[in-house]
Amino acid sequence: MTKYCFIIRHGERLDHVHKLCKPDLFVDLWDPPITPKGLYQAEQTGERLVELIEQNKIDPKAMSVVIYTSPFQRCIETSIGIIKGMRLKKAPILRLDVGLGEWMCERFFDSVGCQATEFVSRQYQFLARQQANAYAKRNDIPVMNVDYGYIGSRSEFEFPEHYTDMVQRFEEARRYCLEKANHATVVLFVTHAVGVNALLDGFRNHLTRPQESNYCSISFVCKKDDEHSESSDQSDEDSSEYLDTSTPWSIKLTMSDTHLIA
Repeated sequence: MTKYCFIIRHGERLDHVHKLCKPDLFVDLWDPPITPKGLYQAEQTGERLVELIEQNKIDPKAMSVVIYTSPFQRCIETSIGIIKGMRLKKAPILRLDVGLGEWMCERFFDSVGCQATEFVSRQYQFLARQQANAYAKRNDIPVMNVDYGYIGSRSEFEFPEHYTDMVQRFEEARRYCLEKANHATVVLFVTHAVGVNALLDGFRNHLTRPQESNYCSISFVCKKDDEHSESSDQSDEDSSEYLDTSTPWSIKLTMSDTHLIA
């Protein structure tokens, strides 16, 4: 199991800036992209992640980075921006996981008319086109290793989804992804605001009142027996350690966005 995890919320949503943003008529699911500012936020976040990795004395030559992302467009685009900002010599692995997706409640969605498998397949096609275009045009899309064969923690959406069911889904996804990562892997979760809270509560091993998670905020979690964080950034107010009976984790940074330049 991995020793280090980062949890990142996606960048600025286009529909929160341009209220006339239209849905994709070919997908019966509201899935807005991020803005150019959101992409810049993601790149800044990638740069900050490298700084945190270096501060925590994680050997860049020995480590590999695996990004588990929600299959929604805003999270995929944020993941691409993060990879671009990190500028790693060893290409990160990108995996789409339905378990990290948006809370499928009636407050966020009028309807969900497509199957999750169809939705994820469409997103993988998008990534494949991105990579093909990048190689053809030699543009600046970052080098990444998309794991097209990855089987996620969930295969279908549940709609409407109750809050407790959403929390359980994120906990299942968290454990599923962590079990697949070895000690030399740094895991990045790229998800939604509600997912940031749910994942952190999983590491705490108890539920807390949800907090506001700003765009591209970073949370950092490490195994208790591997603590040597020298981060000078915002952390949990009392630096509390929340013990999972199977694996003790320490939350070193909580929803920090101080790295973002306006």
